[in-house]
Amino acid sequence: MVSPQSNHWFALIIGNSRQHWALFTGEHLSRTWHLPLEELAVNPAQAYPNLPCWGASVGSVPLHQVYPSAIALTLEDIPIPRMYPTLGIDRALALWGALQVYGAPVCVVDGGTALTLTLANERGEFAGGVIFPGVGLMARALADYTAALPWLAIPTEPPPRWGTTTTTAIESGLYYGTAAVLHSYLGAFFQESPQGKAIVTGGDRPFLSGLLRTFLDPDRWCEDDHLAFWGIRALRNPTAKIEVNSVHLD
Repeated sequence: MVSPQSNHWFALIIGNSRQHWALFTGEHLSRTWHLPLEELAVNPAQAYPNLPCWGASVGSVPLHQVYPSAIALTLEDIPIPRMYPTLGIDRALALWGALQVYGAPVCVVDGGTALTLTLANERGEFAGGVIFPGVGLMARALADYTAALPWLAIPTEPPPRWGTTTTTAIESGLYYGTAAVLHSYLGAFFQESPQGKAIVTGGDRPFLSGLLRTFLDPDRWCEDDHLAFWGIRALRNPTAKIEVNSVHLD
């Protein structure tokens, strides 16, 4: 049990399909949890009660429904110039976290329910982005909105480019279609920002990283599952020394 007087605190992001929790000890990230929205009553606050919490919600579940005393962050709290008013708070937090840790220019590739790319230019200003259906969402849409196509999991290995069955044709579309999107947009980003870096995050990060390894120099990109948490940490304590650490992911 952690006492309320300790240096522990929560960061919390309520997404479209999951709740993302991080337990910090001061500036050190101690543990994370990624839980289904259907299990709102089962969360780390039961094991660590009465801790302060900073967070935001981008889905249909309000932040205070999950943690009534949480400090709700808004887009106005994030000091990135030129953001548009309806930019998702999750994208903004991840971009702010990337700027703190990796500098500018930077492109955040977030593989969640939606696949998003979010850019900051060399001056640390918001420089636009793109939103696609996530890979899992594309697979689900084919199954839900057609009469005969099955639902398939995201392929873990490169499928045949030209499918000779319904299954391999869908797998090819998911795999090579997503690769083509990343190749096109990241190619444009690096052409405009030769010193830039791409940071891959989100639930589909392992799949997206596997694609990037097939065509992108490893010096041009890296993986970081905690960008939004770094963003929240920087807003909570703007003068703190930047620290990046690895934690066990549940």
